[in-house]
Amino acid sequence: MGKIDLSYLENITGNDNEVMIEMLDLMLSETPKHISKIKEAHDEKNWKELGAESHKLKPMFLYVGLTGLNETAQDLEEYGKQENNLNLIPALIDELEKGYLEVIDELKNKKEELS
Repeated sequence: MGKIDLSYLENITGNDNEVMIEMLDLMLSETPKHISKIKEAHDEKNWKELGAESHKLKPMFLYVGLTGLNETAQDLEEYGKQENNLNLIPALIDELEKGYLEVIDELKNKKEELS
């Protein structure tokens, strides 16, 4: 889905490594929880919850330049909140999860570099 780009995060933190490490930690710890809640909401057909959890992921992806995953989360949020295109949701959830799994090592490496 794409490589991470910390330029936005560097900009909003003023290149503060400590804050960037905190943000990367937050992303590494919270993103799997949100994805899990999205999957659970889908299984329960709780579309509003699916939309709300998807909304929470959008800024995290933007912070690290993952615009493709941000757009996927945006689509999930919209479809959940509007309860439309429900047939597209499972593929979007898979895309979100796979895309995140692809960058975990890179996120950890960047965090290590900043330490």
